[in-house]
Amino acid sequence: MGTNNHTSMAEYFGWKTHPFSDTWQLDEPFTGQRDKRISDQAISMLFYGKSFAITGPSGSGKSTLIHHLLSKLDANYYLPVLIHYGGLQRSGILRAIADKLGVELTGRSLPLLIKLQKHISTITAGANPIHPVIVIDDAQLMEKESLPDICSLITAPPQKTTTASLILVGDETLAKKMQLAVMTPIRSRLTVNFRMEPLGEQETDKFIAFRLENAKAPKDLFEPDTLALIAAQCRGNRRNIMNMGTLLIAEAFYRKEKTIGSQLLSSTDLLN
Repeated sequence: MGTNNHTSMAEYFGWKTHPFSDTWQLDEPFTGQRDKRISDQAISMLFYGKSFAITGPSGSGKSTLIHHLLSKLDANYYLPVLIHYGGLQRSGILRAIADKLGVELTGRSLPLLIKLQKHISTITAGANPIHPVIVIDDAQLMEKESLPDICSLITAPPQKTTTASLILVGDETLAKKMQLAVMTPIRSRLTVNFRMEPLGEQETDKFIAFRLENAKAPKDLFEPDTLALIAAQCRGNRRNIMNMGTLLIAEAFYRKEKTIGSQLLSSTDLLN
């Protein structure tokens, strides 16, 4: 049976916003015990100008962690440079970094890489120094020639001091690439590779409860048996949990069911 077209989903379930919507950001993301440890250590490393990698399977929370880290940086001292897609060509990545830093792209007096090096050296050595934090997401897609370019931006050759921090973010492919002998010069610039892991079963329950609480949604929207099934099917993948939760809520809304039980989950044909 369909729902009344005049009743919105928010009115029907009595929430402030959809608990699994991707259109709003939480002020503080959900952090498991391992997530919090990584977050605290990563922020400390950025404070000392260190660089590192963050790797893990899709849906393990890498992007959420990055946005959390960048939101914690003091804008008076740090300049986040987030490149969302590492699959850009070598020149494309440099142009994207230049755009974020406000470096003029016109003119051919100097190669762009040299322009960037000079600009970063200038802003880090001024009266009010700013420390860029360059983040490359999907870094496993970078051309091999791009990595030396990026690494050349984080150190000022004359003083041999760190002028910027680099964070490489990618899946298991990046972690494997970093172990190759040819990557030794790059790997030596990184303090550590933080590996993100899928959520455990109990953390999946807490993750869903956290999303419901922040959305001001009913705490009992999902029955306990349903939570166990979601945990088993999604295996701690946060993206899959979000997607499954969205589909189940939509199905419950269509069927006019206030609580999502295991029977609804097993009977819907929208889930694989």
